[in-house]
Amino acid sequence: MSYDTEHYYAVQTFLEDDELHEIWNIVEKAMNRQGYDVSNSELSLRLYDQELEENIEHDMDDFLSSLSEGKDIDNDYGSKVDALVDSMGVTDNEVSTSHSRKDLDLL
Repeated sequence: MSYDTEHYYAVQTFLEDDELHEIWNIVEKAMNRQGYDVSNSELSLRLYDQELEENIEHDMDDFLSSLSEGKDIDNDYGSKVDALVDSMGVTDNEVSTSHSRKDLDLL
């Protein structure tokens, strides 16, 4: 099997943060066990597939933009939250007048 001619999935682009951290922890422990310090390294995972015609990488820009789709529609979740906050009379200008600072070293 020659990896130069085969295409791959960039696996790390498909993983959620918690999944990526779990894999990273396993890899780091194994490398440390062999005496390698990989704390400044970046994890890259490739899954080679001889039937792929091109490299496949999950496009994070598409993912992130899909999270914000519909934010300008009046009946979406974000608009409902904004309306709820507005109805509570919360403003950016409110400041607590009862706040006082205490030096914890003096306690």
